[in-house]
Amino acid sequence: MIAAVAPADPAYEALLERRHAALGPAYKQFYQQPFVPVKGEGVWITDHHGRRYLDAYNNVPHVGHCHPEVVNAIARQAATFNSNTRYASHVVVDYAERLLATMPAPFDTAMFVCTGTEANELAWRIAMANTGADGAIVTQSAFHGNSTIIGALDTSTIPADQLEPWIATVPAPLFAGSREDAPQPPTADAYAAQYRAAVEQLAERGRRPAAYFVCPLFASDGLYPTPAGYLAPAIDEIHSAGALVIADEVQTALGRTGTHFWGFQHAGIQPDIVTMGKPMGNGIPLAVVATRRELVDGFLKHGRYFNTFGGNQVAAAAGRAVLDVLAQENLQQNALETGAYLRSGLSALMKRHAAIGDVRGTGFFAGIEIVEGDQPAPGRARAIIEDMLSRGVLVGITGSHRNLIKVRPPMVFSRENADMVVDVLDHSLAATGG
Repeated sequence: MIAAVAPADPAYEALLERRHAALGPAYKQFYQQPFVPVKGEGVWITDHHGRRYLDAYNNVPHVGHCHPEVVNAIARQAATFNSNTRYASHVVVDYAERLLATMPAPFDTAMFVCTGTEANELAWRIAMANTGADGAIVTQSAFHGNSTIIGALDTSTIPADQLEPWIATVPAPLFAGSREDAPQPPTADAYAAQYRAAVEQLAERGRRPAAYFVCPLFASDGLYPTPAGYLAPAIDEIHSAGALVIADEVQTALGRTGTHFWGFQHAGIQPDIVTMGKPMGNGIPLAVVATRRELVDGFLKHGRYFNTFGGNQVAAAAGRAVLDVLAQENLQQNALETGAYLRSGLSALMKRHAAIGDVRGTGFFAGIEIVEGDQPAPGRARAIIEDMLSRGVLVGITGSHRNLIKVRPPMVFSRENADMVVDVLDHSLAATGG
């Protein structure tokens, strides 16, 4: 295998030394070669040498880097007023009303925080207060945040035998995308039986489940969109055990699936709580917990809640502008149509490159599985994303075996952008195949 060779960059090395000294060792780099982004515009990022890269990875700038309408909304509000969310505010209330209007019944209440981790933490507190239980169920390679409680659910990193006793896991539904010879996953009832087994495991430890946390596309597990109705029996098992379903929409919200505005709608499930984060403010820290009022009332019987900066006026203005842009530029439809075009081009590469085991996804969320024979090839996947960076395209890696190339671009991605991703991936597969 031929790995990308990082060119010498003394200025970059000096910055890394300063970064390590000031920020410590916890902050890792996405890439192994020098990359310092300094400017963003739409789907493009410019680095410290003035080179432009196509961003096919970042979902934080949901409607594109530095979208003028979002930037102007932030600037106007920052120049007007920004303070504590505990003050009554027209812009905050207006954003909450507009966000809830995009959601089906019975979601009628929005609670603001700053990050996806905070959103999941608050959702967990709501679930415990309403169920009287303290157990959690997650998929086997999930990530939902990095606080003490939510970080304990990081099954993508923590080995199964080191999980806390209040956590039980279930497998993701392993549906193939473009691969024609893939083994069939279990029936919906057989899949649901694994959820029942997780509930029983908790019971054996003297626990009851308070919540099931789920990414509607099972992104960290390997990106597995499911057929309509498939998850319903599994969700019934969760509810029968008295637990709440928490849909983590940090990666799947705001039209990214193309078919629906929310990932849980695409998955065909009815959660009790929806959490959201990264893309909501297009880069401004804005995260939300949406649920029904009775659950909020049940939570507040056990304690109070406030968040000084969550959903502040500037964040709310950013969130409102994101909703405006999504509607004005018809970006959900763009995700549906251009996303299908992108996956078609990626799937066509399977005929020329045996290293592609499958292409999965929906809308502007695609995963390219990299294999060697019938085995995951995480080293090859890493070499490919490094080579793609050297050719001017940003992508990432995910999946339980770290061999799924993640393509998750801003929603303003075009067919020309999709063509560039396919062409560069084609060249990178060839370059790393030795």
